[in-house]
Amino acid sequence: MNAWQKRKQLSHNENGLEDHRVTVSPNAPTSSRGSPDSGPSRKVTSAVAPLFSTRSKTLATLLYVVGVLATILFVHGGWFRLPDADIQALDRTVFAGGVLVLTLWLFPWHRFGRNVLLIPVCACLALTTLAVYFSGGWHSPLSVLYLLIVVFCAGYFSAGIAALCVAVTLLASLSPQLYTPDSGRLIQHVIVQGPTYIGLMLACRYTLWERTSLQFEHDSEEIQVLKERLWHEASLDPLTGLYNRSRFEERFNEEFERAKRTGQQFIMLFLDVDDFKEVNDNHGHRMGDDALKLVAEILQSCSRRIDVVARHGGDEFMMILSGASIPEAHRFFERMRKEVAERSGRTLGLDLRLSAGAVQCPDLATDPAALLEAADEAMYKAKRRGKNRLFAALSLAPTEQRRAIPREE
Repeated sequence: MNAWQKRKQLSHNENGLEDHRVTVSPNAPTSSRGSPDSGPSRKVTSAVAPLFSTRSKTLATLLYVVGVLATILFVHGGWFRLPDADIQALDRTVFAGGVLVLTLWLFPWHRFGRNVLLIPVCACLALTTLAVYFSGGWHSPLSVLYLLIVVFCAGYFSAGIAALCVAVTLLASLSPQLYTPDSGRLIQHVIVQGPTYIGLMLACRYTLWERTSLQFEHDSEEIQVLKERLWHEASLDPLTGLYNRSRFEERFNEEFERAKRTGQQFIMLFLDVDDFKEVNDNHGHRMGDDALKLVAEILQSCSRRIDVVARHGGDEFMMILSGASIPEAHRFFERMRKEVAERSGRTLGLDLRLSAGAVQCPDLATDPAALLEAADEAMYKAKRRGKNRLFAALSLAPTEQRRAIPREE
């Protein structure tokens, strides 16, 4: 196993989840925005427990208790004078409403689909109709309960079912016509209640649409931020901000395939900070981190926009010089080496030096791994020849046995 493959395997073993990383481009388009009304109008969920939470059940129970107290006050308190038979019928209606409220707590609604709630809605509508019928007809104050049914249907069911519920509610509100026929009152009721119910339904739908739209935009922003964060974590080195090794390998393979198609060559540089272990031992790891960030900044500033700069790991860096030749790589390295020496001495009080190996791609091989190994070996040859220099590999001869060079952590 060659040196490149050994180091790659070691690093992958140290980062066990790296092989399963998913890279997401920060510019990747988000999913197309659907209609904000798709939640209440198109999606049929198999679990209604979140919508019928304990809070909603408690609210329904409180409203029922208020309705019971109002019924007792209006009917049994003498506000309305009804026949005894009608009072008994209304009491039975109130009892049936209690049973209905009780089912909200005991019946496993979460096991059924959304539209199964049409059953209790219809029961509530029937009970409201009976309550209105037995408590004054056209003059019954309990007719306001129809508005609650309209609001619930408009906010919970789809647009089609909500419109159907509003139509049925409007018909149910005409029940006083059964025992006090009055054509004028009937027309007046339809003219007033019809637009009221429809307007209330549209207002609820619009409010729900606005809420869903705002929530959709908020979720889209959070998803975009999360994508960018995942992309940075998967592609960038956290210390230097350069590409990490995995992202560099992807870019190298892309550049290699493009060079094979177009015939345009590029230079692969493998750089290492000389005697970096002494910096950590003598000045501490914080100073070592500052030195690595300085080197990364210089590499980035000296390179062109079309070049690729990455941190391989530790004190090792990798570069792709697009369209460059070996002489151009030598000139680039000399300029970079001098700037590293000058700025490290001036800002950090250190004498940082670089060794580098260069290989021209893709002339020397058809396998990208062989080119990476050649650049790696060329860098070690530069170290064996005195460090602080560049060695360019002109062939892919078998790797010779390296001398015992201490690993610089």
